[in-house]
Amino acid sequence: MKGFPVFRIRGTALERGRQFGQLAKEQIMVNLHAYARAFREGAGIQWKEATAYAAQFIPWIEQYDQEIMDEIKGISEGAGLDLLDIVALNVRSEIITNLGDSSQNADGCTCIAAVPPATKSQETLIGQNWDWINLVGDGLVVVEIEQPPRPTILMVTEAGIVGKIGMNANGLAVCLNFLRTSEKSIGVPIHVILRGILNSSTLPQAIRQITRLRRGTSANYLLAHQEGETVGVEAAPTSYDVHYPLEGYIAHTNHFVSSRIQVEDSVRMGAADTYLRMGRAVKLLAARQGSIDAEYMKDICRDHVCFPEGICRHGDVETGVAEAMLDCTLFSIIMNLTTGTFELSKGQPCNSTYETYRFSVQAAF
Repeated sequence: MKGFPVFRIRGTALERGRQFGQLAKEQIMVNLHAYARAFREGAGIQWKEATAYAAQFIPWIEQYDQEIMDEIKGISEGAGLDLLDIVALNVRSEIITNLGDSSQNADGCTCIAAVPPATKSQETLIGQNWDWINLVGDGLVVVEIEQPPRPTILMVTEAGIVGKIGMNANGLAVCLNFLRTSEKSIGVPIHVILRGILNSSTLPQAIRQITRLRRGTSANYLLAHQEGETVGVEAAPTSYDVHYPLEGYIAHTNHFVSSRIQVEDSVRMGAADTYLRMGRAVKLLAARQGSIDAEYMKDICRDHVCFPEGICRHGDVETGVAEAMLDCTLFSIIMNLTTGTFELSKGQPCNSTYETYRFSVQAAF
């Protein structure tokens, strides 16, 4: 199976955006068509409604980080598209959550991390299976962003979206679980927060990027740093909690774990697989505590217990959902922050190989 397109961009925020828009226009168009359909069929939202709603988030993005907003503007210019089309891509989680049916299931992502003393060679490892609708699979790309004085970023993202899952040259990485509550909010979008995290150099800086302003919807951000630490940050629009794993390993799926966040967890209404996936991942990590390595983490990502809704997700065809709208594992990623590389599979890791990606100029890991 052919790997993901790889783009490298640099320059000012506006220049970086223009380069991204020009280089990835084909994939951006895939995502625009995919989300027009997803909004329409999954939430009963027309594209004009989505872009009008997304416009309300612009002041929050600008307050959070003007450079990120400038990059979004550059993407629209480079791709020759309306600014609100690109803003809507970057606000797509908030559109789905806040305008759609809050009782609908979240996606099925499973995140894991292991750090010393839980790892075999004292490495810092973090990764996940990213599960979402098949429709967006062809819109995924790998992007390296050179942006001094901020750290260089290497991430896998939906083309046109400025922040996603990846790592930076200062040894910090982030993975994501979508969470869903009945709380509606206008605030900083998830994908802008992800970029803020990747712009950070330390774990405290990354946590502040999550917590410093009101958020547009809920998510769990799993963070790790090459210094050998990992934390999970569960965040609702106006509250959050931080989980620190004393055992050196952690897993998260699509429900709230913290008892200190008082929200109505909509996933509890119907997504029972999230509890099984999290329990399974924790059990597998615990079974190899002290000897976890990247290959074992790949094995966890390939796990088929509770098939087809296990950690390696193949989509429940019995629901009658069209294949394009099935919730499946679209990529699996394992990042080694000790070596400064990540391995990425296109599609389910059970039937595709992991390819290695690294910074074009290797960082000082």
